[in-house]
Amino acid sequence: MKSNVTINPVLSLTATQYAVGADQFIAKKLFPMLMVAAQAAGFYVFKSENMLNVPQIIARAPSAPYSRGRTTLDNDSYNTRDYGHEEAIDDRERKKYRSAFDAELAAVTRAMRVVLVNQEVRAQALAVGSGVPTSAVGTAWDQANSDPIGDINAVREVIRLNAGMLPNTWVISEPTFNVLSEHVKVTDKIKYSQKGIITEELLTQVFKIPNLLVARTVANSANEGQALTPADIWGKDCIIGFVDGSPDLKSPTFGRIFSWTEESGSDGVIVESYRDDDIRSDVIRVRNDADEKLVAPACGYRLSGAIT
Repeated sequence: MKSNVTINPVLSLTATQYAVGADQFIAKKLFPMLMVAAQAAGFYVFKSENMLNVPQIIARAPSAPYSRGRTTLDNDSYNTRDYGHEEAIDDRERKKYRSAFDAELAAVTRAMRVVLVNQEVRAQALAVGSGVPTSAVGTAWDQANSDPIGDINAVREVIRLNAGMLPNTWVISEPTFNVLSEHVKVTDKIKYSQKGIITEELLTQVFKIPNLLVARTVANSANEGQALTPADIWGKDCIIGFVDGSPDLKSPTFGRIFSWTEESGSDGVIVESYRDDDIRSDVIRVRNDADEKLVAPACGYRLSGAIT
């Protein structure tokens, strides 16, 4: 028999911090979260004309109005969905923990990872989808005569011309990071000025994109029931984009995660608990109500096949 579900405000407030390897999830960094009051509504899709078509005559004549911005926007809509996962704390298992809170914290950690992995998968699918400009690298970066700096510089120029701004964020997986850390064109750039260890900070300087997100999360890529096949969620692509986390609905940014405030906590998740006497357990539920959407496809780019 189940009792009433209650929200745990303490665990809700800090649930993301409890996830194992929380810093390895990059979905919310590539697609900043926007808290919205409506579960479903329209939103503005940014058009390049707004950055590139600048009024040329802004001198004001006496008693005349000033030049005024007229933003041109396309419309799309979001529709948040309820995502969640539960973990049961058996009465016998609870007694093995130092305290009741420690048992609940362990359950939140497990449940939160499931929620975050699922959001990561959805964000990755959006970033490599048909709406995002895409091309393959000239030569895979783990092959001879490859030129990752030239490949990324070309994408920087495409985004600058199409969106009117330089990209500020790029995403690579851990295997790609390891390749770039040893690439001769990268080490040649810093060999006279830095130590031989290539860090994430050094890569941002070499590639001139300040915010590097190294996606290190691994999930099983096989279908349920098949043999385990671990794989990097973000695969072998390099995603490059301009990201703006401001709450301005008309601001250009590659994409957003719309999170319904009524069904989400301050960090986009809610932790609930209830008693299930049929299994002699307390059940911890972690859920979020979200929808991931592209806002300005011209602000993003996918370089496919960065490594073999």
